[in-house]
Amino acid sequence: MTTSALHQALTHALQHRLTFAAFRLPGSTNVTMWAQQTPELDRVESGLWWELNDVFLLSPFRLSDRTPLIRSDVELTFGDAEPHWQRLLECTGSNEAPVAARRTSTPRERFLHAVGQAQQQCASGAAEKIVLSRTVVLPVGAVDAPGLFEEALLKLPDAFVALVATPEHGLWLGATPERLLLAENDTMQVDSVAGTAPVERAATEPGGWGEKERHEQRVVTKRIVGDLIDQGARDILITGPEVLIAGPVAHLRTRITAQVESRGIEELVATIHPTPAVCGIPSDKARESIAALEDRDRELYAGFWGPWSADGRMELFVNIRCMRIHPDHAELRVGGGITAGSIPEQEWEETEHKADSWRQLIRTPIPA
Repeated sequence: MTTSALHQALTHALQHRLTFAAFRLPGSTNVTMWAQQTPELDRVESGLWWELNDVFLLSPFRLSDRTPLIRSDVELTFGDAEPHWQRLLECTGSNEAPVAARRTSTPRERFLHAVGQAQQQCASGAAEKIVLSRTVVLPVGAVDAPGLFEEALLKLPDAFVALVATPEHGLWLGATPERLLLAENDTMQVDSVAGTAPVERAATEPGGWGEKERHEQRVVTKRIVGDLIDQGARDILITGPEVLIAGPVAHLRTRITAQVESRGIEELVATIHPTPAVCGIPSDKARESIAALEDRDRELYAGFWGPWSADGRMELFVNIRCMRIHPDHAELRVGGGITAGSIPEQEWEETEHKADSWRQLIRTPIPA
């Protein structure tokens, strides 16, 4: 990969406040960058996704009837060959930078109290699982974003790595291990990712994991399969679970494949999002608890994003291990699934391990 050309392209896009998405698919060596010639976002109404090709969809945690998208007016591919990144000169950026109040990290006691409240709700039978997140403020800013993006490409080859900027959402960087959906030629695949352990303590085989983590994985998989059946999916095949390594932490992952009509993919996205891995069970109760117990809106965290071409490949990823980057700091979001058997201190430690996936990269960023 020609890092210098990629770095120059990203730096130019950020300096000129372009609307763009730069991303690398898991296992790939190529980085794709789609930039708009104008900054304003388009939105697609429900039921019309099947008309979209070569767009980058991005949805916040709270799904709306009109989903934002980034167009591919200018497309650059960084790989073996060096593209003419100066094509970005065709693009005009926003006149104003997104404004957001500076916020601090979620206090430890506040998060522990919220986990305790969620644990009691699960113990009472009001919910089976509630996923809570917290914010960790990191000492990096927009000028560091290109280097961090490149570092994530090298250190996290099996993650979906994306750097996205829009006038509405600001600048976001993510490296997620969790695919929401992959669809092509009426065949679709959904990943069920649940259960977390520090990589140094994680068993290499799923049977060696604790009952809490294995139960969490079963529950999430069962919910997703049930949603697929309700939407008329055929020939459902369940593979796994297997151990997924994601930087300093490991997860349990089950892959589910099925046959579905192409125009029904959007309905499936609306049905399975948010998954129990980022929301909880039942979804309605979990959403209520998240709104009441978390200290700020999730924005793009735990939503989904990815490249979408209805005539070809449609691939969306759950936006976890992500941060919103401001001029002089970044807000990293990390979370964990709370059940009746959760222990608040252990849940805090789990989110600390997840935050380490970016902390470790920040300690040794690639120089500009």
